[in-house]
Amino acid sequence: MISKKQSVMAKNTLQELYMRNEKSRGRKPHILALLTSHMIGMEPGFSYLQKLIQEDITLRMAAEEEMLTQFPLEELVFLTGNDDWISASLINDQLLDHFDDILLPILSFSLITDLLTLNEQRPLVRIILKALLKGKRVTALKAGGDPFSQYWKLKGMDKGPDLLKRKLNGQMAELKMLGIRLIDLNDGTDFTVQQMKKTVISDETVRFAYLSKLDQLTVPKGAIITPLARDTAKELKIDIILL
Repeated sequence: MISKKQSVMAKNTLQELYMRNEKSRGRKPHILALLTSHMIGMEPGFSYLQKLIQEDITLRMAAEEEMLTQFPLEELVFLTGNDDWISASLINDQLLDHFDDILLPILSFSLITDLLTLNEQRPLVRIILKALLKGKRVTALKAGGDPFSQYWKLKGMDKGPDLLKRKLNGQMAELKMLGIRLIDLNDGTDFTVQQMKKTVISDETVRFAYLSKLDQLTVPKGAIITPLARDTAKELKIDIILL
């Protein structure tokens, strides 16, 4: 039988979850677009971004260093129609938590390969992997990696061997299995703010931190901390710090 104290604790936790979900309803989606270059061109990505900024969203962009050597930032602002940019090196966990969606408008071959091999040494890939592991929605414009895309035909690059096309197509399927949503240029994509799964800090979490000889526990913004976890942290003299 559940004790009265446990029942009250559960009720308080559920109430906190409800109130935090309520805050996300009706809020404009915050999207982070990560750009890289592509050997077949970046026109579909630029075109998609120009349309996207017309929507009721907040869109911020970051580009790889390699791309910034090809295009001055002023030119990228013109090509995308957006002047809200940030250096990829400044995107830490705390900043990443503020975004609802990660958008990959230019899906290059190397980016696909590095994502599938979980190459965390590449800054852009590390950001994307962290986003996936945090439960954030990651969306990619598939024109860059889809060998059957009309864009490839326009570029005269649809005549490759079947083996190469099958390999590229297989990689796209693997991206979907990683949890990346693939879209076409003309898709009406839904970027509505999701009801994100909240990180729940329980009594067990606090005790694990204690056994790991930690005197503080850093948790992401929006995490649910159960009343029992707070009591245990106080008992074990562990500070719970919200990012």
